[in-house]
Amino acid sequence: MTDQLITSLLSGVGFSVAAVASYLQVRRQVPRMVPVMRVAALIALGADALHLGLAFSRTGVVDALQSYYSSTVLMSTLIGLVGLGVHFSPSLRGLDGFLFLAAGVLSFVEIGLTRQTPADLTHRPWFISHGLAFALSAAFFIAGGAAGVAYLLVLRILRSKRAPAMVGNVAPLESLERFGRWMPIIGFPLFTFGILTGLCGVAHRPDLSASAWYLDATFLFSLAAWGVYAYLCTAALYRPIRGRRAAVLSTYGLGLILVVFFARELSRLHQ
Repeated sequence: MTDQLITSLLSGVGFSVAAVASYLQVRRQVPRMVPVMRVAALIALGADALHLGLAFSRTGVVDALQSYYSSTVLMSTLIGLVGLGVHFSPSLRGLDGFLFLAAGVLSFVEIGLTRQTPADLTHRPWFISHGLAFALSAAFFIAGGAAGVAYLLVLRILRSKRAPAMVGNVAPLESLERFGRWMPIIGFPLFTFGILTGLCGVAHRPDLSASAWYLDATFLFSLAAWGVYAYLCTAALYRPIRGRRAAVLSTYGLGLILVVFFARELSRLHQ
């Protein structure tokens, strides 16, 4: 087994166990699941951190973060850290499970990704900010999308006959709404910066600047995601869009971010 496969399996299984433990602790009220969740999440984070440390020492930070595999490991690590932080917030009960699940899915997806750095990407030191900006913004967007999904599920539970039994075991709608509102606001400037540095990278590649690079699927979906989050952030700050509508918009943005992630594998800009 290669170190990539070991890292992905440890991380994926660890985050998945943490997600299941969170579900059992919230829905089934099993207190002993709390230490299981914490240990599993720490094992997953430790596996990811070990890979990133070795990758940085072997090839340098710039080359490592231009690798599809290492950049995805960084993204799952950030999402897992957000999940672990959310776990210690009483007002966001249950949201940690959604975040651990997202990190676990990313970890399993990593198994099929290449760890090689695309040959044509710019290797200028400043370009490290491109990968970091996208990884950080994706982590915030996925966290906000998870809060949106949790909001819709909690809203459905509260409208059902199970509401009395679940009250107090799940996060209040107000807390989920507040969390889901601030995550895109924090991630949006980073995502914008990632797009701008990507355009700078295109400008430094004559083979792309002379072609219709602006028709690339990754670029088009990134612009679509940028538009959704721009509207969501503007609405959150200046217009009274709250509740279910804001949660639905967050899930749409989450879907677009996932599309961008998978489209990157076929993107000429990243070959």
